[in-house]
Amino acid sequence: MNLPPYAHTREGSNPEAWEPLFTPFGADPVLQCQRQTCLKCEELDPNHGHLNKVAHLCAEFAAAMFPADVPEATIAGKWGYLAGLWHDLGKFAPEWQEYLKTKADIQSDEVAGIEDHSTAGAQHADKLIPPFGRILAFPMAGHHAGLANGIDDSPSSLENRMKKSIHSTSSAPAEVLKFSSALPPPVFALDSGHGLAFFTRMIFSSLVDADFLATESFMSPEKARYRPDKQPSIAEIEAALASSLVKFGEPTTVVNRLRAEILDACLEKSELPPGLFSLTVPTGGGKTLSSLAFALKHARIHNLRRVIYVIPYTSIIEQNAEVFRTALAALGPDVVLEHHSNLDPDSSHSSTTSRLASENWDARIIVTTNVQFFESLHAHRGSQCRKLHRIARSVVILDEAQSLPLEYLQTCLRSLEQLTSHYHTSVVLCTATQPAINKRENFSIGLPCPTEIVNEPASVYQRLRRVATTQLGTLTDGQLLPRLLAHPQVLCIVNTRKHARQLFDLLPADGCCFHLSALMCPEHRTQEFNRIKSRLKANLPVRLISTQLIEAGVDIDFPVVFRSLAGLDSIAQAAGRCDREGLLTAAAGHPAGQLFIFSPPALPPAGYLRSTAAAAAEVIATHPDDLLGLNSIEAYFCTHYWQHESQTDQRHILECWPDTTKLKSVDELLLFQFRTCSENFMLIDDYSEPVIIPHGAAGIILCDEVRHAFDPARLRYLARKLQRYTVAIPRHQHERMISVGIIQMIHDRFPILNSTVHYSERYGLHPDPELNIPIEQSIL
Repeated sequence: MNLPPYAHTREGSNPEAWEPLFTPFGADPVLQCQRQTCLKCEELDPNHGHLNKVAHLCAEFAAAMFPADVPEATIAGKWGYLAGLWHDLGKFAPEWQEYLKTKADIQSDEVAGIEDHSTAGAQHADKLIPPFGRILAFPMAGHHAGLANGIDDSPSSLENRMKKSIHSTSSAPAEVLKFSSALPPPVFALDSGHGLAFFTRMIFSSLVDADFLATESFMSPEKARYRPDKQPSIAEIEAALASSLVKFGEPTTVVNRLRAEILDACLEKSELPPGLFSLTVPTGGGKTLSSLAFALKHARIHNLRRVIYVIPYTSIIEQNAEVFRTALAALGPDVVLEHHSNLDPDSSHSSTTSRLASENWDARIIVTTNVQFFESLHAHRGSQCRKLHRIARSVVILDEAQSLPLEYLQTCLRSLEQLTSHYHTSVVLCTATQPAINKRENFSIGLPCPTEIVNEPASVYQRLRRVATTQLGTLTDGQLLPRLLAHPQVLCIVNTRKHARQLFDLLPADGCCFHLSALMCPEHRTQEFNRIKSRLKANLPVRLISTQLIEAGVDIDFPVVFRSLAGLDSIAQAAGRCDREGLLTAAAGHPAGQLFIFSPPALPPAGYLRSTAAAAAEVIATHPDDLLGLNSIEAYFCTHYWQHESQTDQRHILECWPDTTKLKSVDELLLFQFRTCSENFMLIDDYSEPVIIPHGAAGIILCDEVRHAFDPARLRYLARKLQRYTVAIPRHQHERMISVGIIQMIHDRFPILNSTVHYSERYGLHPDPELNIPIEQSIL
């Protein structure tokens, strides 16, 4: 039987039900429109060929990264259209069609070997559009395997793929193979090698998303129906937030009046053109909802598509998302999309629709992590990059922006600069301790000076000051203990898990003392945190020893805080847990919260903690009277960032993009090293391994089910559920615990704690195999 070329089959189905690879343009008005402009079709006929669908969607996604009335939209749309039209060019080869038929034949004993179908389109673009055809060749060659290096010794490098012998695609229709020389170069991306690589990655994102959605519509139409359809508009979300904020009524305290002023400033500055902004507000100043109000109004005025809230720590992401959901409750829970590892798939905030939306960030408001955001911007796999085209024309709020790690600072700043300079994205550096990352004479890698949203931040700091700071010098645990016991409600934050446990052991076991660390699984920490907040609200005694996980964004209020010497940004965050609502200060008429800074005899661990503590000590010595003022904060980041500019690209990420000042030929301009970039960019170093904790009745049931489950879909579901029962420990400890049987590997992928004594309510996980813990403290 002589069959036309197909893109996909359903196993055992009649060939008449298979998906055609390409539908000739002919006189079809929709396809004719698509051929002429790529962008005017409002909907697709499900009977169109796969290449038609992907070309249409990819063009739409690429063009939508820019306002419709600017030349960049037309340029990107045309590049996206060709990427979609040619990405499966290799499927026209008779050999590939034969492979497809044997794969669909349930009577066949053997399926032909996998046929390469992605190299053909890449070679076609490289041949027809020199030298910029590689902007298409990278995405097409990698739309399944991921973006490759431009050149290296592996067969997968683009250079070697361009030399690969492949099956002929001469049977492809002329209207697919032909190319118009009118394709304009992406002039906006030609400012640097990084700019061209960034545009290539955005075309890749558009292609992968378009290909996945088009394939899903044919192969899994029932799944496709769950994808987000009609979403509330930015204007509707803005109105819902405004209505919610009105319910707070007139501010009656000093802190609430200042929060109202900050909100007013955000609404006023939202009318400014898109670009780079800073929101410098002390902790407790209400920046979470104020920044959202800025983003929504700014997005509505400037026709931006979504708000992406980027948070550094998974420990606070659920709290911030819940703040947004509460404020936008009138629109339902799906209006806020959480995308992070700790989200429970059975949570009321997780649905089939939201899980599908998280694949490509098809939502109006997204709450995610630094790791998810920045690693995706530097990734090479399609599953990670698929969402990137939706970042363009958005408002990105970087909460706690000072947490950008020094060793990746330069490449993170360059990516933010690409988004604000070329992709009509507004970025808000939102923090209580604005980092000194502005470009200046002695800091050439910095960002252009952002527009400050709050008028006179220094005045805001003075008016919102609620804490008096005292430096205690070096204190042993024995000297620190009576100071802690002198206060019925006190928080003590130290730098290491070990120190937290040692100090907690010195406190009386009277039911008033608590301990939090990352050695407790997230579910356990949440339970403890809720107990602590309830006791504080009831004015009961609470003495809490914690690592720094409690600092950024955690809504908790103590009258007294002790902080082990750390970076000044961490000290400022600790101050934000002290008299957070300003009630003590209002009653006293002066800053009444008490923050005590002390230095343990032992130095902080070598590396980041030690270097930031040293920088803070230097500032403390020169600014003793105004430790948390803006001048001190700027001096700290001057020491932390400016004097270490040579360390801001320690992983050599920027070397993955050709330096336009050193090129010997134009061909070298497109030798991007995407895979190397992805492998080297890890915000969380891969030196730790997870341990699954059977904590509480629910955790025990989940771990027991894992042991007896074999269905892959069920195991994937359980893996997501168990994120909230997982603790990360150093790899050497993990290997040792496995070797002595404390950790049991189930199905070679679930490392479940197999001990009755190595996890307790008081401490969490004890990763030392030799440590004997009284059995009555065990919770397993």
